[in-house]
Amino acid sequence: MENNSQATPNGFIKTLTIIHLGLMAGPTIFGFIAYSQAENSVLDYSNTEDVFIFVVPIFALTGIFVGNLIFKQTMNAASTIEGLRAKLTRFQTASLVKYALVEGPALLGFVAFYISENLTYLYIGAVLILYLYLLRPTKDKIERGLGLRGQERDQFNRLNQPIP
Repeated sequence: MENNSQATPNGFIKTLTIIHLGLMAGPTIFGFIAYSQAENSVLDYSNTEDVFIFVVPIFALTGIFVGNLIFKQTMNAASTIEGLRAKLTRFQTASLVKYALVEGPALLGFVAFYISENLTYLYIGAVLILYLYLLRPTKDKIERGLGLRGQERDQFNRLNQPIP
């Protein structure tokens, strides 16, 4: 988040949205490139010698669960902090960690597809990108995530007013 005195809730939401879209764009573009380069794509669950058959799903699930755990812990800690600006900074940090822990396994899935041409990994990566899209920051998600009440909620709802 911007560190100047003119930071607004609307600016915070826009900044976090742009970062989120940027994190989604890399793996998505790579996935499309990998798919367009594939010549003999197959859906194969039986090749137990392929290390990716175990690694990609484990990384995907671990990324989702660890990301959610870190996000919840950070939001619990943020509830004790005074000031909307500090809480929004914590929300941004927790969100970026959560997004990265989904983006990484998605990219791994697309790389595994590129190497093996097994559609399983492409599907896992696509599902993770869809999940990452669903995590996009909105005003309501930020408000709920931080548990804003009273004066802080009023400050946050004044979207174009500077955050004190």
